[in-house]
Amino acid sequence: MTKIRVLQQNVVNHISRNFDAIGTGNPKIGGADFKWQMCEPGYWVAGFYVGELWLAYQITGDERFKNQARQRNPFFQHLLHVPELLNHDLGFLFSLTQVADYKLTGNREARELALRAAEALRAQYQQMGEFIQAWPLTKINTENRNELAAGRMLIDSFENLALLFWAHQETGIQSFYDVAYAHAKTAVKHLIREDGTTFHTFKFDPSTQEPMYGQTLQGYADSSCWSRGQSWAVHGLTQIYAYTKDKAFLDACEKVTGFALANLTEEGICPWDYTLPEGSEVIWDSSATAITCAGVAALSQIEGYEHYREKAAAMLNGLQQHCDLTGNAEAEGLLDHGAYFVTRGDKRAMLPYGDYYYFEAIRRLNGESNFFW
Repeated sequence: MTKIRVLQQNVVNHISRNFDAIGTGNPKIGGADFKWQMCEPGYWVAGFYVGELWLAYQITGDERFKNQARQRNPFFQHLLHVPELLNHDLGFLFSLTQVADYKLTGNREARELALRAAEALRAQYQQMGEFIQAWPLTKINTENRNELAAGRMLIDSFENLALLFWAHQETGIQSFYDVAYAHAKTAVKHLIREDGTTFHTFKFDPSTQEPMYGQTLQGYADSSCWSRGQSWAVHGLTQIYAYTKDKAFLDACEKVTGFALANLTEEGICPWDYTLPEGSEVIWDSSATAITCAGVAALSQIEGYEHYREKAAAMLNGLQQHCDLTGNAEAEGLLDHGAYFVTRGDKRAMLPYGDYYYFEAIRRLNGESNFFW
């Protein structure tokens, strides 16, 4: 049995033995005790653990994984009935849950939920600026998002577009594709700098939607390069290219990937920000590493880009050696050393997106190319 298959089996076993501990919640963040705190209604990370369950089902055919995934459906059904919960993260929430269910089982109810989510995501499109707005102004103002809402695009959106591209393939409705394509072009133009670094977010004038300036809200500074933001671009652009076959997106992917790979730590791990002042504390982000690794592995699956496989394998080895928790019977997640929000003091945690992409990277390096994006 090859090393990668052993690692894959370890992940499947670890997920299975934590069924009871996790219950029917959706993991949000894990602390020093390696136990999960769960998501509140609508929270953007709620789909990642479900995505892990569907990956495990894809491998094993074990009905327990499918049943665990579907037990969470009320969370996603409720979300679509609450206007203030509808924002640019619907792709994260529904690609890895309802699109996954439909692709693997043919479940028509899951298909309908995913299409409703795609319609809600399309509705966030700002026609003059040609971008999908991150968050609407709402009365609940979760995490002070109203201060950031109007005229705001986030780099996370590179990943959310797959839901729209899938909806176009599924229905033939051209506007799904057109909105996703237009936003992707705008994002490449404004979020990726000439040197291959990225902004976390870009601000447009709320009235005219004219482009204004980039910012890096979770990184060290507006001028720095937050590694998890960079990772969303690395992985997301591979998916956008897969749907559009527009080489401009592939070129952009190579640009951001090249910068990321050139600035890993000696262990093959992403520092939390790539462009920190000399002498800064070294803080790893296993989540950025896992997302980047899965993206580089996806890039290596494109004809002519196979040479990236070795680089993805090296990153996966770094994660396994330094962050993997599958040998810890007390841990409910897969990876340690996730940097949630360093400037707020959250420097080390389990993060469900890190776990999901770790599993996806393993699957890609094991030869799988059929995913839920």
